[in-house]
Amino acid sequence: MHRRHGWSLTAGTSLVAFWLGYGCILNGNDEGAAAPPWFVDLTIALAAMVVVSMIAVVAYHLRLRRMPLAVLTEAKPLAARHSHGPHSHHYPPRHRLTWVLRWIGMVVILIVAVVSVPAVVDGTAYLTGLEKTVTFDPTSHQTNCDRYSCQTVTQGTLETGGAGTSATWQNVVPLGKPFKVHEPVWRWGLGLALIDSDGTAVLAIALSLLIEGAAVLVVIQMTRLALNWRRHRQQQAAKVPISPA
Repeated sequence: MHRRHGWSLTAGTSLVAFWLGYGCILNGNDEGAAAPPWFVDLTIALAAMVVVSMIAVVAYHLRLRRMPLAVLTEAKPLAARHSHGPHSHHYPPRHRLTWVLRWIGMVVILIVAVVSVPAVVDGTAYLTGLEKTVTFDPTSHQTNCDRYSCQTVTQGTLETGGAGTSATWQNVVPLGKPFKVHEPVWRWGLGLALIDSDGTAVLAIALSLLIEGAAVLVVIQMTRLALNWRRHRQQQAAKVPISPA
């Protein structure tokens, strides 16, 4: 029962981390900046982890269904008292494999949360009018495709303070006809995209805050894990017998 529960938690954590990572990859493709290979490999590994976890959940569920009803009836109250098994903050872990896999997924959530911080800053700056107005010079069109659809964006140069930096406009516009856009305050991570409307700014802020909220929960779990690890070390140290001089 606890192994099935642990694998189900692993599947849920991995699924959330996978969608966050996949969203970052799609966002990077839309901006003309491909995600680094290690991040793509990690996202693929998370997808595989989701599949493996779901298979394990089904396997343990079928195994439980084949057990006699009397055994399940006796096991349920024992499982209820064994409340620390599937918790990610428990140390030492009782189901080490699912514990490690869940923490891999939560670390990915932290990475995506760090990357998404600039989107909150740029979206807020756009809505409050704090972003500077600069000229975007469209130079070429680029079509980015995934397995589901294709999107054509406009590549160009963002003229900032006399210097030009490469940038991407999310829509198709005529080439060679510069126009005014809002310059992002923090051009890094998800803040590389140029915001073209209030709706896009609100969506960027909402999604990024959702990711940041998930990251806060992960940090809380990490803090509880650190405290449990320290408590465990102190208990182990107290059990060490003191040899006579």
